[in-house]
Amino acid sequence: MAASAKNKIKIFNKPKNLSIKINEISEWANDVLLLNSVTGVQVNIVFVTLPEISAMNRKFRGKDKPTDVITFSMLEGKFKEYSLNMLGDIYVCPDFIKPNNNREVLRRVVHGLLHLLGNDHKGETALRKFVSLEDKFLRLIDTD
Repeated sequence: MAASAKNKIKIFNKPKNLSIKINEISEWANDVLLLNSVTGVQVNIVFVTLPEISAMNRKFRGKDKPTDVITFSMLEGKFKEYSLNMLGDIYVCPDFIKPNNNREVLRRVVHGLLHLLGNDHKGETALRKFVSLEDKFLRLIDTD
């Protein structure tokens, strides 16, 4: 699917050890948004280290351990009226992802986007549905 100017995807701190290109990540993220009929939004994707994601997980989720992805929606909470077209931020920790390859990093970006689009995976049934959505979008977008 071709990238569209209708969504703005900003990438920060892409690790040098990943062969994935910034424009590929942006195109994939935009494709997922377009496949969900979402246009005119901005999403920030930020790559962070293990200590950074651990601190975020502790501060915002009360879990004192690292994780692979954390999302912050601008459509929720007390500042949602100020979000304008900002959908939210996705923080990805490639060092926590095993195997650490382009496809698995992309899976976490899709995972974060699904959360920003209002999907959740609390409970076994919801988790199966969520993973099924991840798989669907990974199959639909070009991951070469």
